[in-house]
Amino acid sequence: MTAVPPLSEKERAQLLQMMGGDAIWGAVERYLGIKLAFQNCHNVAAFHPDKLNSSAYQGFMSIQSQILNQTPELVDC
Repeated sequence: MTAVPPLSEKERAQLLQMMGGDAIWGAVERYLGIKLAFQNCHNVAAFHPDKLNSSAYQGFMSIQSQILNQTPELVDC
């Protein structure tokens, strides 16, 4: 998995707006044929729908991963 931060505050705001609405989120998933996963502080990953049993997806969605993403040293909000 490659981490790519948003290039600007404007893009970061657009990402939050997209992730904040179920209708937009679902439309993006359907249009791109992906499954989006979200963690705290704009940490988003895209997965192929056939790979939701993969270790990458399961690791991203794990409770441990969600908690670690909220620690001060890993949060850049």
